[in-house]
Amino acid sequence: MVVNTDITREVRATLQRWLDGTVAADADTLEHLVASDYTFTHASNGHADTREEWLESFRNGSRRYHVWTITDESYRVYPDVVLVQGVGHQKMGPVDNHRNLETTFLCVWVNDAGAWRCASWQATEIRSH
Repeated sequence: MVVNTDITREVRATLQRWLDGTVAADADTLEHLVASDYTFTHASNGHADTREEWLESFRNGSRRYHVWTITDESYRVYPDVVLVQGVGHQKMGPVDNHRNLETTFLCVWVNDAGAWRCASWQATEIRSH
């Protein structure tokens, strides 16, 4: 593992664009930020969306995030791969019936021809006891 603060900053900035894109439901932006074989595994039920399914959910309005922030991030930098772990704070769903969701997550960022793209996002819901 190599610690590289320049790469960490690049990935963090790209991750923030990804978060902003999810809140804006901007599938066109998100399309450029995810790898061609991207998968998104839902915290609530463990279902894994393909890239196409995930992007379509923003295009057709079936997925809606009102807030998505992350905290407690850690970055592990390898050649052309960065693993990011942290805690996600989401408010999602219809405006009149939104759901607050707290998760732990692991996302994998790969250097694809000089651009950082998310290859996988996997989250687990944090449930209070």
